Amino acid sequence: MIRKRKISKPFDFGYTIMDNEYPKILYSRLNVPGIFRKKINKKVYFKDGHMGEMDSSYIADPDFVELFEAVAVNGEHQSTPVDDEKIEMISYYGIQQIHDTNLPQYSFVASHLPQEKHVQQFKRSRTDIIQPHYLDLGEEDNKKRLNNVKNIIKKQEKITDEDALELGIITVFAPRDKGKEITEEVIELYNEIIDQLSPKMEFTLYSVLFAMSDAYFDDEHKFEYVIKMLKEKTTSETIEKFETLTTFKNKVLELEKTNNTLEKTNNTLEKTNNTLEKTNNTLKNRNTTLEREKNSATTRISELEAEIADLKKQLSQPNPQPQY
Repeated sequence: MIRKRKISKPFDFGYTIMDNEYPKILYSRLNVPGIFRKKINKKVYFKDGHMGEMDSSYIADPDFVELFEAVAVNGEHQSTPVDDEKIEMISYYGIQQIHDTNLPQYSFVASHLPQEKHVQQFKRSRTDIIQPHYLDLGEEDNKKRLNNVKNIIKKQEKITDEDALELGIITVFAPRDKGKEITEEVIELYNEIIDQLSPKMEFTLYSVLFAMSDAYFDDEHKFEYVIKMLKEKTTSETIEKFETLTTFKNKVLELEKTNNTLEKTNNTLEKTNNTLEKTNNTLKNRNTTLEREKNSATTRISELEAEIADLKKQLSQPNPQPQY
């Protein structure tokens, strides 16, 4: 039985949870150049007036390997190829960050897709060219991350936050044709290490794994089975916190949809009103023209009436007799 998704845009949701809770570890583990300092404004204002939002926006200090000065970083998580429209948006993100920080700008794209699937650059002018850094998060990278975590667990070594967050990265960037089996395997690993996790990391991984289960499993019975596995050792506090979060996010999404519908309706009404105003102005101008023509005709009629009256007067007078 095909089921209804519980989370809107689950891949974005999973990435955002990690970005919100553990930004420094996330960027480091994704091998993004630089050292995370602090988050900055994510809102972007486009030239047509509407507003967008970056997936990641922060200042990175130099690592003296690739970056030798502080930069403003924009990161985008992509589960689909970057097309011409998306790369143009990324270029606007860069402009916004430079405006906000007065720093050089760096853009990266985190995707399970190979680099050649994406548009490589966007040219705003001869010298203003953006070429995002496409991170190598393909199948080989995913397999390597998974094996590393499995080896740590097998050797009974202490699980650090860096190691634990890899489980979230693995499922979010899993090859789509292997997403189901990888997610199940990661949930089993999660249950093996859950006693070593802080409440914050437990919540982060539970949230990501729930979202990825929601993304990969279409069958209702299989989904329920996987979620039952996920909840097996998860604390009730984490589950309750997650349900509160998703309920809130769903309400926000409903409000955003309603707001978008109202904005579209308002825009339609404004366009209709503008059309009516133009029509009204046209009619006013036509009416003014007609009034002028009417007044001109009335004046002419009066003139003709006066001429007719004068002719009648002349015709009514007797002709004078000729004198010899």
